[in-house]
Amino acid sequence: MSKPRSQVWMYFEKKKNQTAMCKICGKTLQTSGNTSNLMGHIKKLHLHKLPIENNLKSPNNQEKATSSFTRNISLGLIDTENNVDDPESLSEETLNTLSSDVSLSTSTPSVSRNSSLNIAEKFTKQPTLEWSLKKMSSFSSGGQKHTRITEAIVYFICKDNQPLSVVEDIGFIKLMKEVAPLFNVPTRNTIKARIQQRYDVVSLSFKNVLKEVDDITITMDIWSEMMTTKSFLGATVHFIHSSKLCSAALGIFELSQSHTANYVYHELMNLLNLWDIPKSKILAIVTDNDATMLKAIGENFGKNKHLRCFAHSINLVAEATIKKVDGLQNLISQVRNIVKFIKRSVKCSDELRKLQENNGDDLKKLILDVITRWNSVYYMCERFLELKEVINQILLNHLNAPPMLNAQEIENIKEMVDILKILEKVTKEISGEKYATMSLVIPIISCIKDNLNAMSPTFKIGMELKNALTAEVKRRFEFIEQNFLLAVSTLLDPRFKNIHFKDAVALSKHLIFIQNSMNSMENSTADMDFSNDSSDSVSDPSKLDLWGYHKQLAQKSQKKYIDKSNQGSQQHLGSEITMYLSTPVSKLNTHPLMCWEELKPMYPSLYKLATKYLSGVCTSVPSERLFSCASNTISKTRNRLSGKLASKLIFLNKLDDKFWLVE
Repeated sequence: MSKPRSQVWMYFEKKKNQTAMCKICGKTLQTSGNTSNLMGHIKKLHLHKLPIENNLKSPNNQEKATSSFTRNISLGLIDTENNVDDPESLSEETLNTLSSDVSLSTSTPSVSRNSSLNIAEKFTKQPTLEWSLKKMSSFSSGGQKHTRITEAIVYFICKDNQPLSVVEDIGFIKLMKEVAPLFNVPTRNTIKARIQQRYDVVSLSFKNVLKEVDDITITMDIWSEMMTTKSFLGATVHFIHSSKLCSAALGIFELSQSHTANYVYHELMNLLNLWDIPKSKILAIVTDNDATMLKAIGENFGKNKHLRCFAHSINLVAEATIKKVDGLQNLISQVRNIVKFIKRSVKCSDELRKLQENNGDDLKKLILDVITRWNSVYYMCERFLELKEVINQILLNHLNAPPMLNAQEIENIKEMVDILKILEKVTKEISGEKYATMSLVIPIISCIKDNLNAMSPTFKIGMELKNALTAEVKRRFEFIEQNFLLAVSTLLDPRFKNIHFKDAVALSKHLIFIQNSMNSMENSTADMDFSNDSSDSVSDPSKLDLWGYHKQLAQKSQKKYIDKSNQGSQQHLGSEITMYLSTPVSKLNTHPLMCWEELKPMYPSLYKLATKYLSGVCTSVPSERLFSCASNTISKTRNRLSGKLASKLIFLNKLDDKFWLVE
C-alpha cells in the first residue's frame, strides 16, 4: 500500500478490500479509491471535537495537524478534562490505558508541547475494551455519570418549577437519549426520593449555617391558594454570612385553623423550632399591617422587634392620596375604560400593533391596573401616555369607543404620573433582599419630602395631588425617627450616619443606646421598647434625582466634620462613636458591609453592632415573592403536591446555589 497523502488518514487505518477503520469510533468504511466517505464521516461525527484542517485533501504531515490540535487544547477549544462523550474526566489512569501502545516522543525540549502532543495522539488511538466497559458502567445506576446527571435533573425540576412527571414526557426522554444515549432516565418516584434526599442534606447544612449567625430577620405573610382552597404561612430569613447579606425561603406551611393571633404565633414557633432558630436570635420580624400579625408579633416578641412593611405603607399612602384629590379617580376611570375597550377587542389590538409597526416603534401593549396594587395605576397611565397618539387613531375608527381624553385631561395625567413616579421609584429601591434596606427608610423619607417640595405642578389636580401626598407622608411618617430598628440601622450605615435626622431628642436616645451596647455587648434590644412605625416612599420623575437631597447633605458633611446642631447629643459619647460620626459619610454607591470590613480595625465595637443591624430588610416583599414562587410550584400540572413536598421544593428553588450545591 502506498503512503497516504490526505490529512484525513491521521484518523483512519487502512484495511484490506478498500476499507478503512476510524481510529476514534472504530467504525469501518468503504474507501473506493478515494477519501470522500472518510471526510464525510469525520465532518459529520467528529469535527466538533477534532481540529481538522479546512482542506483535508491537501497534503500535510502529521506534525502540522498535531500542532493545530495542541494549539486548540492550549486555547481551551478542546476540553480534555471533561469529554462530552466520556462518562468521567480523562484521568491519568484512563489516558495511560488509551496510550498503552503509543510511542511517546521525547525529543522535543518543550514539556508543555510534549504533554499536548501526547494527548493528541491518545485521541487518535482506538479506545480499549477496558475503557469502553468503564464508560458504560459509569452510566449504570450508582455510576459517577449516572449520579451527576440525576442530580442535574433534580436541580432542573426544583429551580425551574417543573412537575415530577417531566421525566416521563416524550420530549424529555428524547432529549436525554440524544445527550446521553447510555443513560436510563429515572422514574418520577426515583426523582421524588432524590429530591427528599437533597432536601435532607441541604437543609441540614443550612441549619448549621444558621447556627453560626447571631442575628436573623424574618419576613412572613399568609397566602390563600385558590386552586386547592388552602391557606399557607410563608416565611423567609435574612442574615449576614461571610460579610454578605444572604436570604433564603424557609418554606410555606399549610394552615388548618382560623387565623387568630395565637394560632399564627404557634405556627411561627413551630417554624422556628423546625429550623433550630431560637427567639434570642430574632432581630426583627417584618409583616404587613394586618391586625392579626400586629398582635401575634407584638404580644409575643415585643413591639421593638416588629417592623411594619415599608412597601405596604407606600401602598396605603398612594391609595389615600388618590382618593383625596377631586376628579382624579374619574380621570383614571376614563383611562381604564379606554384600555379595557382596546384589550377586549381583537380588531383594536391588531390595529394597535399595526400602527406601531408602521411608525417604526417598539411593540408595546396597554396595561390594565389591579385594584390591590397602586403602582399598577401608575404603569397603566404611563403606558397610556406613551401610546396616546396611536390610541387616538384607533378610537376615531370605532363608533362605540369611549371618548378620548382632551388636551387638558392628558396634561393632568402627565402631572399625576410625574408625582407618583416618586413612590414608584421608592418601591423599587426598598424591595430588594440581597442588600440592606432597613437603613434606607429614614433617608428615603427625607428625600421624598425634598422632592415633593421641589415640584411645581401647574394644574389644579396636580397641585392638589402634591399637597395631599405631602400631607399623607407627614401624617404617616412624622415620628419615623423614633423607630428603634430603623434609626439604629441608619446611624450605623456609613453612607447616612446622622445627617438625615431632624429630631434631636430621638437622635440622642439612639446614640445613647448604641454607646451602652458598645459598653456591654450582652445587652439585647429587648431591654428597650420604642414605638414602632413603618416607612415609605421615594421618588424620581424624569428630571428629579431621588437621592439628590442626600447628596447635598453628604457634601455638607465633608465640609464640616461635626454638625454643631448635634454636638450636644455627642458630648457624653465615647471616643469611638464620636470619631465615627465626625468623619464624612461614604459614597452612596458604597456597599455598607464591605465598607465596615475596612472600618473594622478603627471601630471594632461599632463593627459588631453594624453587622447586627445592617442584616435586616424593611419590607415583607421577599415573603410575597415566595408566594409567587408557590403559585408556580402548586400549578395545574402539580396540583397533587402535598403541602410538605411543596414547601421543600420552594426551599430548594429559592436557595442560593452556594447553599444548594452541597458536595
